[in-house]
Amino acid sequence: MERVYDVRDLMARPGIVILSPGFLTVVDVDEQVEQAVSARSDLFELRVFGNSIYLRPTKRAGATDLVVTAGGRVFLLRLVIDEKNFTTYRYRIRYPQQTQDFPVPVPENRVAPRGESSPASQGANPLQGEFTLTRAGEGLLLEYRVINLGRDPVVLDPARLSLRGKDGPFSFRLLWREGAAVPGRLLPNETERGAFLVERGTPPVELSWTATVVGTGRQVVLSQRWGEVR
Repeated sequence: MERVYDVRDLMARPGIVILSPGFLTVVDVDEQVEQAVSARSDLFELRVFGNSIYLRPTKRAGATDLVVTAGGRVFLLRLVIDEKNFTTYRYRIRYPQQTQDFPVPVPENRVAPRGESSPASQGANPLQGEFTLTRAGEGLLLEYRVINLGRDPVVLDPARLSLRGKDGPFSFRLLWREGAAVPGRLLPNETERGAFLVERGTPPVELSWTATVVGTGRQVVLSQRWGEVR
């Protein structure tokens, strides 16, 4: 039996994956799988080969989340072991065609005042972010520190970061990130730090980073603007 998920949906809320004792479940992803981690690895055996994840339950019952990084995006799966099921499942995670863009989510928090990040103290946004932008040769270096002050995990995907100048969006790449137990997934009170490099760019710069609250699928955004950069 096969089921198809759109990766854009899984970035907002987990997709259900059924595991049957004694059977192998396969998850095929349109992009190469970079990482797949879970807090309950005792419930199943996991193997990753290229674009596929192979799962075999080691218990008769149980459930847990699986956080997958593939093609630079982080999405969520909810693994459920069903001992009454005797079916082999195959799941496919589809990515949009390269000619298509991911739809821009409608955030609950609008752009913050100039020079300030969207505060979590307002209640609507569980994230609090600090951003520093400096010159790096012909480009710019963006350093960030984001903490989750909410009650639920939050997915902070680098692919949903937008940096724009007066002539349009900047091209950038992730240099490093650390702090979170699972990169891109911030648990309550967890902090992630990292840096992005804009290889060519000049001010002004507008930053908008949309994140997803796990469980509710609610979209929240951190924003900041720089008129000048030293």
